Amino acid sequence: MNTLKKLLYIVPFTGLLFASCTDVEKIEVEHIGGYNTIGDCEYYQNLRAYKATANNYGRPVAFGWFSNWSPAGAYRKGYLTSMPDSMDIVSMWSGAPNRFKITPEQKADKEFVQKVKGTKLLEVSLLSYMGKGRTPDWVYEEVEKKGEEEGWGESEIELQKKLARWKFWGFEGEFESENHYESLARFAKALCDSLYTSEWDGYDIDWEIGSGVFDMDGTLSTNQHLIFLVKEMNKYIGPKSDPEGKGHKLICIDGRMSGLGELDGYVDYWIGQNYGSHRPSISSPDGHPERYIVTENFEQYAVSGGGLLDQAATMPAKGYKGGVGAYRFDNDYNNTPDYKWMRQAIQINQQVFNEWKANQSQSGSEE
Repeated sequence: MNTLKKLLYIVPFTGLLFASCTDVEKIEVEHIGGYNTIGDCEYYQNLRAYKATANNYGRPVAFGWFSNWSPAGAYRKGYLTSMPDSMDIVSMWSGAPNRFKITPEQKADKEFVQKVKGTKLLEVSLLSYMGKGRTPDWVYEEVEKKGEEEGWGESEIELQKKLARWKFWGFEGEFESENHYESLARFAKALCDSLYTSEWDGYDIDWEIGSGVFDMDGTLSTNQHLIFLVKEMNKYIGPKSDPEGKGHKLICIDGRMSGLGELDGYVDYWIGQNYGSHRPSISSPDGHPERYIVTENFEQYAVSGGGLLDQAATMPAKGYKGGVGAYRFDNDYNNTPDYKWMRQAIQINQQVFNEWKANQSQSGSEE
């Protein structure tokens, strides 16, 4: 049995008052292969209620890209269950396997974090061509088999793979045609359908076009392509799929966000890569700071924390930011205590929001 210290924050919710940041609740937890067998209890019910206060931008979130998902063995860095409980949204940088490829250990680890702790887990991909991550393996395997039989070179095999992919998605090769966008619409639906069948909580689009991406084939290589894709995705997931705000699978975009203001209302969170910055600019493409998450790079700054704590304390000139997080934040597990910087950032993130909200209430009462 391991004694885990759980932190909660002052957040009123339907009559519940959570313990303060300095209050510590000790919970006895038994771990078997990464699966937390404690079941449900009042602590986790309160934790899920706290998570729900972030719905519809009720407060800033704690976010991160998780890069070493391997929930097996005694070393617990690779377990999602080892993350701080107050993580709201996690993007699966090390992969979000579908229901046919996920291991039993991953499935147990994933389900406990989602269903008991209430953390949202997103699939993430550096989108650069239509079909990425959704083209069946057999499409490429048939090309490779034929190429081996006929003695094709590597360049010919790659060309034929591309053409086979286009054929699978119904793209006839004429860019910017009606057929091109019809094919993108099919891809958008496939992206969303898989989230439901494999039970992921949303999709994080890493949009790096123009930043050295080398696998583009012209089918998804402009802002206009992305705008169309995201609007199509909103037929199934994202804020437009949920006009009453009752709950939906998320759409997030990180990377290069310039020129995407047309997606106002179609994106849940814009995730800035504010790496190395102690005073990040909170500038959402759609003009809504509460949808903008600032992040640090823990591939580089996990030991020192970089600018994460300053980012957590940063607020926009008007309103409040969407949250704070880090790239490869699981590297923070190696600090003492584990997740040293992320735990502090979560507290600061909520503290500055609570102070802002208190000032708003005071200003309203004075008027």
